[in-house]
Amino acid sequence: MTSAEITRVVEEEVVTDELQDFMNKKLGEVPGEPFKARHVTICRLPAWFHDYNKELCEPKIVSIGPYHRGKESLQAMEEHKWSTLRDFLARNKNVSFEFYLKEMRLLEAKARECYSETVKLGSNDFVMMLLLDGCFILEWFSKDQTDRCSDAILFAEWIWYGITSDLLLLENQIPFFVIHRLLTIQSGHNQNCKILCPLLELIYNAQPVGLDVVFHFRPPKLSCSKIHHWLHLCHMGVLPDVQLEREQRDLVIGKSNLWALKKFPWSKIVLKLRDVASTSSEDMNIKLPCVSELHEAGVKFKRKREPRDMFDISFQNGILEMPFFPFDDTIKNFLWNMVAFEQSQPAIREKTLSSYLGLMDSLINTEKDVAILVRSGVIENYLENNEQVANFCNHFSQIFVLNYSEHYFHWLYKDVKRYSELTWHKYRARLMHDYFSNPWSVISVVAAIILLILSLLQTYYSASK
Repeated sequence: MTSAEITRVVEEEVVTDELQDFMNKKLGEVPGEPFKARHVTICRLPAWFHDYNKELCEPKIVSIGPYHRGKESLQAMEEHKWSTLRDFLARNKNVSFEFYLKEMRLLEAKARECYSETVKLGSNDFVMMLLLDGCFILEWFSKDQTDRCSDAILFAEWIWYGITSDLLLLENQIPFFVIHRLLTIQSGHNQNCKILCPLLELIYNAQPVGLDVVFHFRPPKLSCSKIHHWLHLCHMGVLPDVQLEREQRDLVIGKSNLWALKKFPWSKIVLKLRDVASTSSEDMNIKLPCVSELHEAGVKFKRKREPRDMFDISFQNGILEMPFFPFDDTIKNFLWNMVAFEQSQPAIREKTLSSYLGLMDSLINTEKDVAILVRSGVIENYLENNEQVANFCNHFSQIFVLNYSEHYFHWLYKDVKRYSELTWHKYRARLMHDYFSNPWSVISVVAAIILLILSLLQTYYSASK
């Protein structure tokens, strides 16, 4: 072997060793263990989500967690986090700063696995982030209930609304167990929370203005150890009561002359077979006409009084009743991020929020549809115009995925479509629209009918003579 060949072999071995070292390093950085699913709860959204609307994905004032940490536009609030940390530590001077820091270090590895991307922060920076962001969130809730004047920066009106929206972003979360541990240390409460969780009590006493009215928050019926982060807690707090929903479905079936089946122990099997049989291949692709088309087909829209929750939608005798829903930036961001979270978690099989937004996507195509819902009192629009509401709803099918055969409102789709396709309802709606839409039209029709009757009577008497 020549010297040139020896040199080439040595160089190849050096390159191979460098590649091997690099790949071994990258493999060592992969979180979790082989064939063991990571407990990912905080996902980085795909690029096309950001391309659609960055305001629905990215914080404007405060960064929570690693995804948006270090952005220049958020540095002002990063400085203020040190003030909130000082206030948090001052609430219980019997607990040292070193103890909080030690506890955060114990949670570091578990917290890192919650993020879908490998967090490139070093150990010290990551632990500092957990402590600063966790204390910021706790101080935010505490001061919101006690004395906003103690922190004029956080609770300036324009900053308060911005922070409220930022804390509801999926990419802007830290694990719930981090803030839970911080509060249990500060309050001296038992960490297992077998009786009452102080963090849940703190959060549910300080829900953002407007959100509680729209989404009807309720405390979750599971251990706080099962909660991923604040957005997950809000998601669970707005879901409908499953048991109540099943009871309602039984009532609907009972009205369909199947009430007698409930008297027999095998009734559940029969009803289950009925549900399976009703889901045909044709139902799989069922789509709902938009509001203006339904309006022309005779469907009326009405605001539901005292609904149980935002999903309490009913259809009877051609009237679609829906709970009141105000569209503003905060509520819009909240709904969009809850759906994004719901679709990021395979364990969440019932996509209830996705079904709601999918229903709004079907009903609303243009600003004309929004205008009808506004006139009906179903929607109150705080955005610039009705077109913005339509654009928000229309992008659902372009970004999110929903199996309509498992749609929460699947029964509603079939009932409304069946009603709207009846010819009589279309003719009746057209008659009401063309001839009975205003008092003058009614008078004209009545006068024409009277003249027709008089003419018939005159003809009859003339013929009888």
